[in-house]
Amino acid sequence: MDSLVNRPNTIHAQQTKFQADPRAVYQKVPRARLYMGLFMGLFTVGTIGTLHGVTLMMRGKKSGL
Repeated sequence: MDSLVNRPNTIHAQQTKFQADPRAVYQKVPRARLYMGLFMGLFTVGTIGTLHGVTLMMRGKKSGL
């Protein structure tokens, strides 16, 4: 238990390093490219699916599902 209680406080050093990074906030975290790529891929698929459904509804056709 003593190793948890008597640890040095590194929060100030970590915060200084994080704020000194010139990148945008969403790019500073580890694996940010993976998270953004996954999000943008799912967002694109959802948007295309929604637009396809709206197009089918406007034309009065049934979906192929």
